[in-house]
Amino acid sequence: ATEASARGSGGGGAMAGLELLYNSVAPELGCGQDALLCFVHWKLITRDYRCLGTGDQAATNERKSEMLPAGWNADKELYTLRYRLKDDSHDLLVKAILMDNSIILNVMDPKTQKVADLTLKVTDFVDPEHLADFDKVYRNTEELQTQIVHHILSPFGIFLLGAGWPLRGFKR
Repeated sequence: ATEASARGSGGGGAMAGLELLYNSVAPELGCGQDALLCFVHWKLITRDYRCLGTGDQAATNERKSEMLPAGWNADKELYTLRYRLKDDSHDLLVKAILMDNSIILNVMDPKTQKVADLTLKVTDFVDPEHLADFDKVYRNTEELQTQIVHHILSPFGIFLLGAGWPLRGFKR
C-alpha cells in the first residue's frame, strides 16, 4: 500500500482517524514535534486510551476525550499528557522532551511506576515544511507505528496483533 492509501483517507484503513484528528489541531501546530505528538496521541487513542488533560496532576473537571486538550502544545520543549483506558483500568503519563532535533518520549504507569521510553528524530517522521498539509506531513509511518508499539505500548501490555484484537491494560 502507498503512504496515501495507508492513511485510510477513504473508508478506514491502517491509519483511520488520524487525518480527522490532525485537521482538528492543524491551526495549533507550530513545529514538527507538535505533529509527532499528534501522531503518538492518535496511536494511544486507537488502543482505547483517552486523554485526561495536560500536566502531571489531575484537574477537578477532567473527562476522557479523544481530542487533544487545550494548551497541549503550549511548551514546545516539554509536553505532558495523561491518559486513561476507556474502562478506567489503566493510566499512562506521557512526557515528551525536545532534545536537539529529537523527541524523547517517557511513558509511565503512575500506579506501578513502570517506565518505557523512546527517542525519535523528528525529521525522520515529520516534514516540518508541510505542517498545513496532512498528505505530506508524515513520512515513514509504518516504522513510526512499529517504534511506538514496540517501545511505548508493548511494555505496558498493550499489544497490536491485528485490528480489533489488542490485549489492553491487562492486570499483572
